[in-house]
Amino acid sequence: MGKNRQKRGTPSGIEAVDLSVNSLEEDKSLKLREKLYIAVAVVLIIALVIGIFAVRTHNSGTFSVLIADEIELYDLSIINSATVEDFMEVSGIGEVRANAIVNFRESVGGFTDINQITYIDGISDKILESIIEYFYGEETVSEEAEE
Repeated sequence: MGKNRQKRGTPSGIEAVDLSVNSLEEDKSLKLREKLYIAVAVVLIIALVIGIFAVRTHNSGTFSVLIADEIELYDLSIINSATVEDFMEVSGIGEVRANAIVNFRESVGGFTDINQITYIDGISDKILESIIEYFYGEETVSEEAEE
């Protein structure tokens, strides 16, 4: 007998853990599962980032990915202060569309993005390009690509 009056070779209330092949297989499957969760999380994060930069054009129903460096920033005070008559000077815009632009602008408290103009029924990407060219004197990207 030992000091604590226990017989040698008998457990003292603590059972041995069996680290057999089954527990090693479970450990491997757990690590595989963890790797799978991480891979899914990474894919979801990448999709989220792409989704943030994906801008759906209102009239064409297509998606175009914008890279932050390629986004041209326009002085929106020009568009936000334009009158119905100013918009009527743009090719493809008559009195009805010009009024629609001004009314929409007033309802949203002013444009915060030039692309908001395409939210208006009847304003296509082509008309938006005409607006940009008229108010900002710039050729749009699609016109430069055609040259």
